[in-house]
Amino acid sequence: MSFKAPDLSIKQIYDEVMTTVLGPRPKMATLLLMIILAAIVLHGVFQFFRQSFVGLGVTGLTMPVYWGIYIATFVFWIGVAHAGALISAILRITGAEWKSSITRIAEVITLFTLPAAASFPFIHMGRPGLFYYLIPYPNNRLIWPNFKSPLMWDFFAISTYFIGSVLFLYVTLIPDLGTARPNMKGWRKTLYTILSFGWRGTAEEWKRVKEAAALFSVLILPVVISVHTIVSWDFAMQLVPGWHSEVFGPYFFVGALYSGVAAVFTVMTLLKWRCGFKDLITPIHYDMLGRVFLALGLAWAYLFFNDFLPGYYSNEPDKMAYFRYLAFSHPYSVLFWLMFLTNFVLPIACLSFKGFRMSTVPMFLLSIGVNVGMYIERVLIVFCGTQVYNPLARNVTVYVPSFTEISIVAATFAGVTLGYMLFIRAFPILPIWELAETKIRQTVREIAGKKVYYFKSGE
Repeated sequence: MSFKAPDLSIKQIYDEVMTTVLGPRPKMATLLLMIILAAIVLHGVFQFFRQSFVGLGVTGLTMPVYWGIYIATFVFWIGVAHAGALISAILRITGAEWKSSITRIAEVITLFTLPAAASFPFIHMGRPGLFYYLIPYPNNRLIWPNFKSPLMWDFFAISTYFIGSVLFLYVTLIPDLGTARPNMKGWRKTLYTILSFGWRGTAEEWKRVKEAAALFSVLILPVVISVHTIVSWDFAMQLVPGWHSEVFGPYFFVGALYSGVAAVFTVMTLLKWRCGFKDLITPIHYDMLGRVFLALGLAWAYLFFNDFLPGYYSNEPDKMAYFRYLAFSHPYSVLFWLMFLTNFVLPIACLSFKGFRMSTVPMFLLSIGVNVGMYIERVLIVFCGTQVYNPLARNVTVYVPSFTEISIVAATFAGVTLGYMLFIRAFPILPIWELAETKIRQTVREIAGKKVYYFKSGE
């Protein structure tokens, strides 16, 4: 089954996308959910200030685990943030015609998950009031940041990626803001007028937007690759069993894409159900993106096994002790095999079938399962390496996150969800101009009694 543009006129495409912005007020259930999410965020902020004043003693961090759930969640959010700019950039560069219903969904995920990730090094600091020590600026303290530290690399990589992602999203949003501006009222009209920069839809403006989108698609690729590679070096450059691995760079990067695509599936399905995008998000989109999902799952599995097999073949003591601790020691063995099931066995088995890839509910459940597995994988990496060779193992307990840590982590999940919901109410979540362009460029020919859809060049 080949991809074809939605069976809607351009006016109908506009009306369907803008229902989330111009439609009726949210239902009571939606408002209640937003209030609950806001309450979770506020509680997390309160717990953070409490931790800042009382100290990290309110957390479960203790010898030998000094990096806990904060750093695990940091790595997870960085991975999900790859869903945006990278997936959008790759689809634009390859000219995938089915990208129009997916690109902005992915880009907005990055808009909210990347700040959530960036907050965790700040939260994890013993003295967060001194966070500006990470910033290289002229000062009288005669102290300069250590540029050999991966933490400094994190700062520059994440800030560069966030700026690039915001600009990437904004450039592709301008035509929709200019198109919808005349139909807006009140504060929305003012906001759209300011953000659209007087968009008139001239040939020169369209040329500039497409050039900018193409330029960002190319420039963002090395930035995205550097971000998660640098995050992996936070671990790989330590002489800790399970961390000091030459494969961590590509392993973290592929894992990030894997969890990012899973997040896109989750959000895409919720939008299809709640916003009525059944004509714009079709089984073909699930099938096409599902193939990417399958390829990433296979790549992740290859790198996962590649992390252990060399140590197994050489019978390396550190590697074997780490693997035995993961796979057969309480309490982490249960998490390890659950991660193995949700990240490898189920995705590879299910995504190999086209019927499964085109099914909405199974793909939704699988995407949630993969991200649960990817979060568990981050937890195992952070927790277990420091516990393998602990000479005081009989004198310490297994690390368990405290209520403060759980509250702060939950606040980031609630904040990302709430931010996405507010964005949907304020701006079009699907790119109207790209959907319309795909519709215009589509042509149909009948070959051997079957209709074949193909698309003219967008130039």
